[in-house]
Parts: sequence; C-alpha cells; structure tokens
Amino acid sequence: MTLWGRLAIAMVLLVVATACALSLFAHYYLAGVAIAAVLALVLAAGIARSLSRPLTQMTRAVEGLSRGETVPIPTDGCGEIDGLAAAFAELTTQFGTKRDLLEKTVESIRDSVVVADENGVVVVANAAARRLLGVAPGFNSLTGTRTFACFLADDVTPMPIPDSPLARALRGENVDDFELAVQPEAPAARAYIVTNARPLRDERGKLRGAVTVLRDITGQRRAHQALVDSEQMAQSIIKTALDAFVQTDESGIILDWSPQAESLTGWTRGEAVGVNVAELVFPEPDRAAHRERIARFLHEAAAGATGMRYEARALHRDRHEFVVEASLTALRRGDRYIINAFVRDITQQRAAEEQLIQAQKMESLGQLTGGIAHDFNNMLTVITGTIEILADGVRDVPHLAKVTQLISEAADRGGQLTASLLAFARKQPLQPAEIDVNGLIREAVRLLSPPLGRQIEIETALSGEVWPAFVDSSQLTSALVNLAINARDAMPLGGRLTFATSNVTLGVPEAVASGVERAGDYVAIEVSDTGTGMPPCILDRIFDPFFSTKEVGQGTGLGLSMVFGFAKQSGGSVEVRSAEGRGTTFRIYLPKADASVLQPRAQDDPPVQGGHETILCVEDDRKIRDYVTIQLESLGYQVMVAADADEAIAIINDGAAFDLLFTDIVMPGSMNGRQLAETVMAGRPSLRVLFTSGYTDGALPLQGRVGHGIPLLTKPYRRAELARMLRRCLDPAVDPAGDPIPLPYSVQPDLNRFLRQNLPEET
Repeated sequence: MTLWGRLAIAMVLLVVATACALSLFAHYYLAGVAIAAVLALVLAAGIARSLSRPLTQMTRAVEGLSRGETVPIPTDGCGEIDGLAAAFAELTTQFGTKRDLLEKTVESIRDSVVVADENGVVVVANAAARRLLGVAPGFNSLTGTRTFACFLADDVTPMPIPDSPLARALRGENVDDFELAVQPEAPAARAYIVTNARPLRDERGKLRGAVTVLRDITGQRRAHQALVDSEQMAQSIIKTALDAFVQTDESGIILDWSPQAESLTGWTRGEAVGVNVAELVFPEPDRAAHRERIARFLHEAAAGATGMRYEARALHRDRHEFVVEASLTALRRGDRYIINAFVRDITQQRAAEEQLIQAQKMESLGQLTGGIAHDFNNMLTVITGTIEILADGVRDVPHLAKVTQLISEAADRGGQLTASLLAFARKQPLQPAEIDVNGLIREAVRLLSPPLGRQIEIETALSGEVWPAFVDSSQLTSALVNLAINARDAMPLGGRLTFATSNVTLGVPEAVASGVERAGDYVAIEVSDTGTGMPPCILDRIFDPFFSTKEVGQGTGLGLSMVFGFAKQSGGSVEVRSAEGRGTTFRIYLPKADASVLQPRAQDDPPVQGGHETILCVEDDRKIRDYVTIQLESLGYQVMVAADADEAIAIINDGAAFDLLFTDIVMPGSMNGRQLAETVMAGRPSLRVLFTSGYTDGALPLQGRVGHGIPLLTKPYRRAELARMLRRCLDPAVDPAGDPIPLPYSVQPDLNRFLRQNLPEET
C-alpha cells in the first residue's frame, strides 16, 4: 500500500470513529467530544509511527553513510518508501563509487595532499604525504607529535607550527607557493617543498577544515643549484682566464665582455656591451671579411660543427693594431645562436715565429756562404801566397810585375768578399773589447765626411751617459761605414744622415721582439737618413746576401748582410724601420760591456822575421799544405807535415820533437784542429799552438785555456802575416804549465804610440 493510501484510510477511520462516538454519546455531549478527541489522537499517533519508522531508518543510513558505514534500508511494503529506499541505495552506491574514485585519485597524486577538519585533525593523507610526513588520518596537525622537522626557505631556521601553511589555512588564510624544507626523522635526505593551502568552508561560509598540497622540488632545486654553481664556475673561469672572453649574438652585438677583454682592447665593459664587435675592434678593411667568417661559422654550426679558430688583426682603443687568435663556439638558444669567443694577443708570438723563420733562413744561408768562403779562402791562400813569390821573381820585369800586382789586388778583393760572407754567416773571428761607442762614432763621422760629399749633412745625437759596448771595434766601424754608404745612395739629391746612441734595457718580451740573445742591458746605435725609404716587400729581404736594389755593378749586396751577421755574432741584433718617401732608420743593439772586462792594450807589431824552430803543420788541402811548407822553410823553420789529425797523432806518438803546432781548424777525419790541439796539449801543456782557418764552423770557442787568447791566422794570409803570427806564438816565455811568464813592464811602446798620434805642429 502506498503512503497516500495509508493516509486516506487513516482519515476515513478517523471520521468514522468520530461519528460513532458522537452518535453513542450524543446525550453526553462533552464526554463524547473528549472521547472522540482521544481516539483521534491515538489513531493519529499510530499512523504517524507507521509513517516515520522507514524515514528514521533512512536517516540512520544517511548518517552511517556520512561516517563511511554501510547501513541497510528496510522496506515495509510501502511503495513510496520502497522507491525512496531503492533510490537512496542507488545514490549510496554511486556515492561510494565516487568516493573510492576520489580516494584513489588523491592517493595517486605524486604531490602530498593533506586535509584536516576545523580542529586540525587530519582526515585525508595520501601516500605521498604519509611517506614524506609520516601522518595518517586521525593525526592532529596542530598538537600531534611530529616525525619530521620543518624549516623555513633558508633551510636553517626552524618553522613554528602556527606558521605552517595548514595551520594558517585553518585560520582562514590562502597560502600560495610557500617554500620550506622538511627533514624526516628516519634516515632520509632533506626535502625542499613548495606548499599551497586553502581553507574549506560549507555553503554558509562556515570554516570546516583546510587542505594543503606539498610539491617536492628537491630535484629542481638541486638542478637549479647545479646550474647556478655551473654559471658561477663559468664566470670564475672567464674572469680568471688568461684569454679575453667576448660573447655576441648572431649579428655581432656584444652581450658579455670580460676584464681581460678590457685590458686587451682598452674598451670597458660598459662601453662595449651593446656595440657591434666588428665596428669596435676590427680595422675598417677587415670588417667585411669578419662578417663573412661569422656567417660561414654559423652555417657550419647549424650543420654540427663544434667550433672555429682563426687569426685576425685587431684594433686597440688607442688605434694601434695587433694580432689576435680567436676560438669560437656557438650556443643554440631557441632558433638563434649565441657566439662565445676566447681571444688572445699573439703579436709577440707571431713576431717570435717570424724571427725564428728569419733566423733559420739566415742560418741556412750562413752555412752555405760559410762553406763557400772556406773553399774560396783556401784557394785565395794559395793565390796570395804564390803571387808574392812570383812578384819577387819578376820585379825586374815591369810588364810581368804589373800582372802580378793585378793578381794580388784581385786576390785582396776576393779576400774582402769572403770576409763579408763570413761576417754574414757569423763565422768570422771577432776580437771583442770594451769600447767607447760615442768616440768610435765621432771618429767614423770624421772619416766619412769627405767620401759622403757635401750634399749629405751628418748630425750626431750621442747620449752622454751611454754605456761602453763589448764588441769588435773594427767590425763595428765597418758596419757603420756600410750603413752610411747605403744612406748616401738612398739620398742622391742630398739629405741628412744622423747617428744617435742610447742605453736600452730589454725585458724578455722586448728581447724576443728585437731578436737579441737574452734580456738585459744594451747599447743602441741608430743610423737614420732622410732618403727614399723602402717598401715592405724589400724590407723582408734587405739582409739576404747578394740582394741589392742597386743597379748591376754598383754593389755586391753584402753590406747589410755583414752588418746583420756582425750584430748577431756579437750577441745583439739589428732592426730596421722604413717607409717609402720617409727615410730609413737602422737600430743596432750591442751588448753592454761588463765592468770586469778590460780593454786589451794595443801593441806594436814586431818586425817580420823567421826562426829556426820545428813546426808540425797539419793541413788537409794539399795545395795549401805545399804552399805553407814552402813559406815556412823560406822563413828558416824546420817543417813536419800531416794531412789530418790522425797522421799528426801518429807523428807525435813516434816521438818527433817540435816547437809549435800549426793546424787548420776544419778538417775531415776523427777530430778537427781544436780537438787535435786539446789532445796534444793534455800531455804537453807548454806546447805552442797556432790555428788557421777560412771558416771555423763553430769548432773554435771564444776563449782558449787560462792565460791565453786564441791565436788564429785567418785565410787568406800573406807571408808577412804568417811570419808575425809565428813569432807571436813562439817568442813569449811560458812556464811548464803553459802559462806566460810576466815580463818587466815598459812604457816605451805607449810613449811611441802617443808620439805617433800627437805629432808636433810645424812651426
């Protein structure tokens, strides 16, 4: 029966009961009314009870459902109640399904989700929250004992519970992106969290609880910190790198500019950032090539190339140019590139490489010219020696005497030519001494004035504080004369020739750039003219032997080669600056004389004379050996000859007695002349030795044994020179150890020299 049916029957029964009561007790009016009322009330109560019982059961089911319980809803045959129960059961099923789905959804969220009621008691805590915080439903978030510690975003300061995002949400606040750190009690790494929290209100706006979502950003934070550390390390590398760092975009606009870039170019970071790098640091003619190079590099980078290295000219802020090496890498940013460049100044490196190439070229040419000079000097020695013998034999025949004179003069010119070749090859024997450079230049100027002509004005700018130099004075004079003659030829219409001196101290970079042997103190001599100057293509070759810009027959091309070789052999160098139409300046660097070096006192040459001593002559060239034997015998000496060191050793081992070893230096065989002399002198310290050579090839050191200079007779030589050198070696007394015995000092040679140099004026 439906609810409406029950209500209708109840109303009918109530009316019937009331009517019966009124009819039975009509004569008792008041009593009847009372009885009817009672019956109606009893009947109404019964009907209400039958109607409310299923509703009460449904209410209990709803309350149980709110607590998560399942309560059956009974049916009593009432259609409406049964329908309501069925609908409610369906609703309960759907609610349970949705609740399960919601719980599973919350449970599966990777972020921690915690829901608390208005009292702070946790009603929802998903798996992530249970792992991170160790909380479960029923835990009081405001008063419960925590198994974790919370810190503020600094990772150091403890966070009070009232400041937690959940507690703040329970007070009605909205919390967004609040950072904190959580340290579980169990052994686990500290986690860094970003929290959002919201209060939960019912439809009337009453606070019913709060929800908080905690996202673990530990990985992100570590990645960010790693990125920060990497960036800091990169900046530290950039700031401490020896090379300059420049960062630009694809169009060349400067984005970053390191302190080294400031030092390299002179432009500060504030001045450089935002400016096009090509316009800032590249010379005008090179800018288009730079842009093309960058475009090609970006195209190659898009194809997978890793980088590029190139050299270029750069322009300093003060407008001087220098050479740089740039290493480029491209970094992709979206659809564009950022170009990172490390740049270093290689100007000195390139200068050093050019110096090395030039030195290697000169060394090769020196070996060639030295070898030529050696053979040429051997031939000239025979020619100059034999022509003297012929000259003596035909001096009474005028036309033959004239021929011998021509041959002798040609041989002398050949000797000068080989001397120039040896000077360039740095193989000529030098006699360095402490000299007054200013005094030597003044004397050279006095001698040069007449041959240079009146159209050449000679000036001097000599420093009064210039140091003494340690060089061969005759070779320096010859070098200055060569430079003066070149200057004269460069000023056919006249001009000014200037000699200047100064003191220079070269550090390592300056020494490398100047081409001297080592850093230190040097005397600089500058020879400048106001002539036609030279183009760069000629400057690269001016020191090459036989190279000349003069017409054929007007020069040998050996003058500047000799200057170069002399300066290098002396431990110095030569620089040249020139420009067409602006003259030329040669700058010679000469080593400063050490204070302990004493200038040897000049001595008068003794008269030419022979002797009766025995001489062991060692010479590999048969013609020279025959010539020397004739000359020595003509001077009265006894002669023993050997073709090489091995033959000489054999003669000595046979017990042959001799007074002087006269040996060539460069010889084939097991040892050269120097080694032969050292071997023999090891057993005979007092042995006298005279060396001869047209080319030592480095076999002769600059200083002999203690107490002796190195007696050397250079080829080609004449009979008189041979005789004088022999007596210089044989005449000084020596002790058994081979050291000279001091002789009484006499001022007579000095007095004679003074009188010759200061002749009395005629009256």
